[in-house]
Amino acid sequence: MKRSSVCIVAASLACLSSVHAEEADRTESEADLRLAPVNVSGLRAVSPGDVTGSVSVLDAADLRVRDQPYLADQLRVVPGVAVSRSGAVGALTQIRIRGSEANHTLVLLDGIELSDPTTGETDFGLLSGLYPARIEIARGEQSALFGADAIGGVINIISARTNGVQGQVELGSHDTRRLDLAVGQALTAGHISVAVANSRTEGVDTSGTGGETDGAQASSIMMTGQLDLAEVWRLSGLVRFGQSRTDNDSDRDFDGLLDDTAEDSRTDQWTMGAALSGTASGVDHQLRLAWSDIDRSRYAAGRLEGQTLGQRLKWAYSPAHSITVGEGTLDLAGLVDWEREDYERAKESTLFGDPNQTQRFETLGLAGQARLSVNRLSLEASLRQENHDGGFDEATTWRIGGAWRALPGGKLRASAGSGVKNPTFTELFGFFPGSFVGNPDLAPEQSTSWEMGWDQTHDRVVWSVSYFEAELEDEIFTAFNQDGTSTARNRTGRSERSGLEAALTWSLSDQVSLGASASRIESTNDTGTAEIRVPDWTGGVQLAWDSGTEQGIRAGLAADYVGAQGDFDFGSFRRVELDPYWLVSATIDLPVSDRVSLTLRGTNLLDQTTTDVFGYQQPGAGLLFGLRVR
Repeated sequence: MKRSSVCIVAASLACLSSVHAEEADRTESEADLRLAPVNVSGLRAVSPGDVTGSVSVLDAADLRVRDQPYLADQLRVVPGVAVSRSGAVGALTQIRIRGSEANHTLVLLDGIELSDPTTGETDFGLLSGLYPARIEIARGEQSALFGADAIGGVINIISARTNGVQGQVELGSHDTRRLDLAVGQALTAGHISVAVANSRTEGVDTSGTGGETDGAQASSIMMTGQLDLAEVWRLSGLVRFGQSRTDNDSDRDFDGLLDDTAEDSRTDQWTMGAALSGTASGVDHQLRLAWSDIDRSRYAAGRLEGQTLGQRLKWAYSPAHSITVGEGTLDLAGLVDWEREDYERAKESTLFGDPNQTQRFETLGLAGQARLSVNRLSLEASLRQENHDGGFDEATTWRIGGAWRALPGGKLRASAGSGVKNPTFTELFGFFPGSFVGNPDLAPEQSTSWEMGWDQTHDRVVWSVSYFEAELEDEIFTAFNQDGTSTARNRTGRSERSGLEAALTWSLSDQVSLGASASRIESTNDTGTAEIRVPDWTGGVQLAWDSGTEQGIRAGLAADYVGAQGDFDFGSFRRVELDPYWLVSATIDLPVSDRVSLTLRGTNLLDQTTTDVFGYQQPGAGLLFGLRVR
């Protein structure tokens, strides 16, 4: 499964410029940040008015409304995004965009891919303590620039630049404890920041049998920095180490229901990268190198049952040049990237074969992008070619788009593109769970889609609406064999996805703002059956208030809706329906000095029963008190 993630390097590149532009942007006001160039839309940052696809941006003000330490809960407000959490906060958490699978979404942190090389997806249960200044979400096929893993979309997390000392301590329900601390210092020709985080919770009774609770704990340290080498050259970098331990329940008697078991999963993850960019001979150059390593281990009663190791090494180079064409501008950018992924499964046994093995995949990608902006018209086209060192055929993906800035304040946009997703290591070679047998003959999944949308700005109101359709071929699914094993196979027909997305932001006054979103998604396989873990409706509303007289006094209220969705009971081999639910949360900051505030955060305030994965119970109502230093 050598995921042309390499392409992702493209993403990396995109983010490379992203990191640059944003380093400057972060010194400006939040109002300026809302209008800052979008980096997730291509190989170079682009003005929001020139974006031809569906892109959502969460800035610092948006993130404060929920003030959630885990990013998945922040993303609930984004149209087309669905969250699947398997139990307590900190447990395995997946993101699905526009009805696609969890491993169809590419996630970047300052240009570095965060996904697990072995499963091909990002576990958002590991993503805490990141201090994001801004999150960009591009929905729809993005493989033409970012390669495999980008069928559903791309999430670009941009870390904050910290000045001085800031942090937060929080205690509350479910015996939850959280500590975040960040220190930043401006240098003569740059900046450096260090952030540490630690959180733990006793969790909930995941199995729902009335037995023991299943908790989670995580800690991380991250250092970011940038150095201006000359007037037009800059070097930036990131190093992050994250460690987590999550209690698990499993179905030991194979009746389809979880049992109280003394099991836990432990993960160590290193992420690091460096980027160099500047201008020479009239060409903008960007060079990036990134490395990541993940070690996942499973324990039962303190005994190691299995271990999976994955590594990813990638580099990418991207030149760009702008040309004046009459009254317009033609922006050209290219990309060459290379990626190597290593997979190792060790210290494990199974009745169905030897799972202990080592695999390696390499990918070379070439991509190009052209953007033409003339008056109120913007056009773009991207093309990517990937060559794999064995395993998969060459892959060519494309994307085209256009935007017309109508008056007053409106923009009509349309785009179409293709995407590809290579099988994961686990799908190709097994063995988790132990009865899962890999299928080395799997073909990559291929998708094409189109969308149309309208964005409108009028005084204090900004709203958008989008409609999309997508078609997936060779969808990979889990098939069950008569001997009790399961394996991955390609579907012979085509799977369909379509949906309508809407979002609105309304500044009711200088102190009060209202946000709302709604999405209706239909996702079916080649038999017309609805895909599992894709809610029919998602959406919600959020209200933010900042005192106009007392600096630092603020409050936020959010209500997120997750509609009915199907899942699968693997004990009885039947489909089940999961009930819809509302998640209501609230936050309050009360300053006690110029730099210190008391905080209050409420989660699931309606105390609703929430289930995203059949059999996995999630926390009820919670209340947390804290102290924030800013």
